[in-house]
Amino acid sequence: MADGPDVPEPGFWRNASRRLTIAGIPAPLFLLYLFWFRFPAWTTIYIVTAVIGGFRVLSMFGWTLNVLVARLVYLVRGNQLSGRPWWYRRFTEKD
Repeated sequence: MADGPDVPEPGFWRNASRRLTIAGIPAPLFLLYLFWFRFPAWTTIYIVTAVIGGFRVLSMFGWTLNVLVARLVYLVRGNQLSGRPWWYRRFTEKD
């Protein structure tokens, strides 16, 4: 196989799973502007722009949307589990 200008580099398809970001802001957040068409007031567009700007500021400090969701899942999940079923400790470990 010849290496020409149309031949992608190895691992080319790994980039297919990355999320689309525009200036560090996840692209799905821009769908909030569609919310403006439901309630066409300037206040709505200012609020949506402020929300997107807030996510941009958070992403500059490393708190991206993925990090925030992972942190929320961690907090909701609670303490780490020991990995043993309830009956194992109840019947094998004598307190």
